[in-house]
Amino acid sequence: SFKDNHHSNHNDNPQATRSEGRIRMAPKKSDENSLTVIVLDVSPVTWGERDMQRSVSDKKRQAAGKRSTGPATFEELLAAVQAFASASISLERDSALLIVAVAAGEAAVVYPRKDRLEKYFANPETKMDASSIQEDLVFGVTNLMSKASSVASNPDAPTSASFGAMTAGFTTALCLINRFLVASNSGVSALQSESAWTRANAEDDGVIASIGAGGKKKSKKSAQAWSPRVLLIQASEDRAGDYNAMMNCSFASVKLQIVVDGCFIPCSSGSKSSPYLEQVCDLTGGVFLAPSGAAQANMALSEVLLSVFLAPRPSRSGLNLPALNKVDFRPRTFDTGKSVDMAHVCNQCLSIFETKPQGRCTTCNADIKSRMPQRPNAS
Repeated sequence: SFKDNHHSNHNDNPQATRSEGRIRMAPKKSDENSLTVIVLDVSPVTWGERDMQRSVSDKKRQAAGKRSTGPATFEELLAAVQAFASASISLERDSALLIVAVAAGEAAVVYPRKDRLEKYFANPETKMDASSIQEDLVFGVTNLMSKASSVASNPDAPTSASFGAMTAGFTTALCLINRFLVASNSGVSALQSESAWTRANAEDDGVIASIGAGGKKKSKKSAQAWSPRVLLIQASEDRAGDYNAMMNCSFASVKLQIVVDGCFIPCSSGSKSSPYLEQVCDLTGGVFLAPSGAAQANMALSEVLLSVFLAPRPSRSGLNLPALNKVDFRPRTFDTGKSVDMAHVCNQCLSIFETKPQGRCTTCNADIKSRMPQRPNAS
């Protein structure tokens, strides 16, 4: 069932219990290090439209002697993410950071780069460098946007295809967290080569001991405790077909005690918020904010990320962070993309439709059988 209205306060001390329909995450222990995964929407169509709106708006305001009121440009977004990443690794000495970029239907890990990702997982104590983060971020985003541009230039592609697939980035973030935790706790990482899975000798621990040792015995050390969280930075509108996958990722995050924060960057011609992102943050106990107007321009976006989303979990209970007082729990239908209170749901794939499909489900192609008419009661 879906809720129409929901009230919650993010200033309460989170607990691993359900209160008023909302999951409250357990507070991070003091001996746990932060593991942050940033999912960044860099869809070229979305940011191209914003850059044009900003250029037109700035010309008018400069002629009147006024400062810019947004929307944020792509350069300001990258500068804000770089500032957040540098502050994050400076705030906690032994913290870890990964960055995933999303452009249209493409998602890729941009920091660390693919050739260093396996080593980073096996040795999380490796110190991060702000300059390498900036270099990898710019290089990775450039490559990803070039791939997405070819998709956006296809005239037959639907409009939603140009929106950032945040669900793909969210899923990638959860997979990275799982791989990171497995590797850092002397487990088997999916990124290891097949040769590392062989047992070195009868005295070692098999594949568990082979991680990072190439099949050789590895000295045992105490497992490092991590407190994972995800920051979703979205600029595109929600894609109606991603609703189920987004909710599945949310439920997985709740089960794994992963806090998910959301920052939606609106513009004057698009949506003012993201219902999907609101629901995810509410379910996982994260912070949600949609800065608008002057809060995006003149490096203000950097201030928003640093002041709202930088604080680790144990510090949040003592901070006056934005509260998500009202969440739109209405689902969006797959056929029209509208938010509805009542809809038809496929009992096979749980796709939501405003009007009942005829014959077969358009998502999973399952047969749709009409309900048999009830026989009148014999009197």
